[in-house]
Amino acid sequence: MGYMLLYPILTINIESNNMNATQDASNDAQNKINRKLIEYNETQNDLIFKTRKRLFKLEHNFRLLIAGLFITVSTTLFMGLVVING
Repeated sequence: MGYMLLYPILTINIESNNMNATQDASNDAQNKINRKLIEYNETQNDLIFKTRKRLFKLEHNFRLLIAGLFITVSTTLFMGLVVING
C-alpha cells in the first residue's frame, strides 16, 4: 500500500527531470544560435565599417580631384584670356 502512494510522486519527479533536461537542451540550442548570430553580426559590422572607411576615402579623393580640375581649368582659361588679349 505504501508503494502506491510513492508511485505518483516518483512519476512526477521523473517527468519533472525529463522536462528540465528538455528545457536545458532547448536553452543550449538557443544559446548556440544566439552565439552564431552575434558572431555573424560582428562580421557584418566589420564589413560595414570597412566599407564606410573606403567610401570616405573615395569621397575625399574625389573632392580633391574636382578641386584640382577646377584649378587647372580656371588657370588654363585665365591664361587663354591673357594670350588672346595680349
